[in-house]
Amino acid sequence: MNIVFGPIISRRFGISLGVDLSPYKKQCNFDCVYCELSYARRVSSFEQILPLSDLLKATKDALNIHKNINYLTITANGEPTLYPYLEEFINEIKPFIPKNAKSLILSNGSLFGESKIQRALGHFDVVKFSLDSGESKSFKKVDRPLKNLSLESIKKGIESYAKIRQNMLICEVLIVKDINDNEYSILPLVEFLKEIKVDRIDLSTIDRPPAYNVKALSYMQLQEISKLFKGLFVSLPQRKQMDNMELLSLSKDEILDLLKKRPIDIKEIYNILDESSVALVKEMLGEKKISIKTMGLIDFYTL
Repeated sequence: MNIVFGPIISRRFGISLGVDLSPYKKQCNFDCVYCELSYARRVSSFEQILPLSDLLKATKDALNIHKNINYLTITANGEPTLYPYLEEFINEIKPFIPKNAKSLILSNGSLFGESKIQRALGHFDVVKFSLDSGESKSFKKVDRPLKNLSLESIKKGIESYAKIRQNMLICEVLIVKDINDNEYSILPLVEFLKEIKVDRIDLSTIDRPPAYNVKALSYMQLQEISKLFKGLFVSLPQRKQMDNMELLSLSKDEILDLLKKRPIDIKEIYNILDESSVALVKEMLGEKKISIKTMGLIDFYTL
C-alpha cells in the first residue's frame, strides 16, 4: 500500500510529490469513462478510511526526503474530498511543506458546495477541479456520477466556492471523442468558466488506457476545440507526435487578433505558428505590444 508516490515530473506542475487519500481501493462518486482505474461501485463516502495518523506520518516522512519539489499534490484512487479528515490533514501538513513548494488538490468538484469542503479547500494554494461538459447529457455520459449529483448542483457548488476562494482555481477539461467534443457541450462550459473567473483551463484528452471503450482526440482536434475557449487561459498537453498540420504564417496584426481570442501557452505557439511568425511574437514582446503572464508554472503570451 503506497500512500505517497513520486516525485513525478509534470509540465503543468513541475516536480510533484503525490499523496493518495484512498490507497486501499478506488472510492469515488463518479465512474468516468476515461478513468484508467477499473470499474468500482460508486460511493458517497469512503468505506475504507486511512487513519489520519498514518497519512500524516507517511507524508511527513516523504517530505523529509523530498525537499526539492514544486507541489505536494493531494489526490486519491477516487475522489479526495470524500476523505473525512481532509481539512485536518491539510492543516497539519502545511507547516512541513517546503517553503518553495505549494499544495495542490485534484478533485472532480462534486462536493465544492459543502461548507466543510470549502473550509478544507481554502487551505490549499491551488485547487484543480474537473468539469468535462456544460451540457447535462454529455456530462453524464462522460463522468457517470451518482444519480443524486446533477450537473447543475455541481456547478452551483463550484460557483459557491469560486466566490469565496483566495487561491488559484484551475479547471481540467477532458475531451472524449464523439461524446463531449462538440459545441453544445463546450460553449455552455466556456460561459460558466468565464462567470466564475477560473484562472486556468487544462484541456486534455485520453492519454492512458481507459477502463471503457472510448477514444481520444488527436492533437489537431484538441487544438481546434481550444479555439472555443475564447478569452481564457488554456493549457494544452505537450504534442507527442507531429500531425499533418500546416503552421500559420501571420503578420503582427494577425498575431494580435489571435491573442485577442485567447492567451496562448508559450510552448504551444511553436505548434501553431511558423518560424518567422514566432520571431515576430518575440519581437512584439520586446516592443511591449504583448506580454507574458504566468498562471501556475505555465507562461502565456497575452495582450
